[in-house]
Amino acid sequence: MSAVDSARRPVLLAALLLAAAIAPAIAQEPAVVRLRDAVGDAIDRAERDSFRLFPNTAGFHDAVILALPGPEFFAEITHADGDTVRQVYYRILPGQLERIRSLVDNRDFMAAQLESDTGAERSLAAFWLAIEEHPLQTMSGEAPEVQDIARASTEVTTAGGPQLQPVTSENRCKYTLHGVTCGSAAGGFLGSQVAIEQVGYSYSGCVSTPIYAVNHPVFWTATCGLTAVGSAVGYVMGDGLDHEALPSPMSPYEDDRWRTGCAVGAAIPGLALGAGLAILAGGLHWGRADRIENDPHGLTVLPGVLTGLCVAVEIITIGYHIGRSIDRRKAKEAEAKRRALGR
Repeated sequence: MSAVDSARRPVLLAALLLAAAIAPAIAQEPAVVRLRDAVGDAIDRAERDSFRLFPNTAGFHDAVILALPGPEFFAEITHADGDTVRQVYYRILPGQLERIRSLVDNRDFMAAQLESDTGAERSLAAFWLAIEEHPLQTMSGEAPEVQDIARASTEVTTAGGPQLQPVTSENRCKYTLHGVTCGSAAGGFLGSQVAIEQVGYSYSGCVSTPIYAVNHPVFWTATCGLTAVGSAVGYVMGDGLDHEALPSPMSPYEDDRWRTGCAVGAAIPGLALGAGLAILAGGLHWGRADRIENDPHGLTVLPGVLTGLCVAVEIITIGYHIGRSIDRRKAKEAEAKRRALGR
């Protein structure tokens, strides 16, 4: 071996050791994620406004999406505040990144939907709130020291309007319906057992028929009171769930064929069961009586009729939700197929 080769060996060994040392660091370097060609690698202020991206970040100057090894992404946001420029980071999950890309791909569709559907506006506001309410100083997870950035990031407002909250009304409606059903059933049963009493018999030949009378104040206090309590409890429970849950965004490929068909299909058994319950529970007063002499207009059947109506609506609603889940599954399949074809 020549002297030159002997001199080169330490140099090569040092180079290999240096490459091995810096390889993990290179592997951990974040890669810029290109959203779409319409945006490019960096999102400027005009693109942010045009595609409705990061709407709650005060002093937005530009942003890039970064990918690290693992399932999460980060948005690096540059803030320009006078002469001061700083960066903060937002953690973005893969599903959130796909929706951001959907906003870019379907800008005109989103604009039309926001104009025609206030629920879509609230859904979009809640989506961005979930991302922008937790700014980070670094991608390692440190919170920013500048409190005005965090405060500005959590403000979700409409122009000239009150602050929006990430809520829907679906759970409130659903649980209020549950409360009305349970309350009317409990109130009708309790009112019938407590306030309807036998007061004598009427005779027709050898046949005697019981005569009943109702204590109206007790009956209506029990039925209306328990129905109101059930409704209030259901509303409060649903309101809490609405504030905790984020509404699912509607995909541009989602239609309403299955939800409409399943709701219509559920209407037949729902109405049949509801009508049967109204006749048995309301007409017979939960087994207490079938004829009341001081109720000439038959108003005491109303709690049972309300319970039957609520049961019918509950069954139709179940059919609607089953159909909606099918619609959403098919929309996801259509969107996945579109992405696979590169459209």
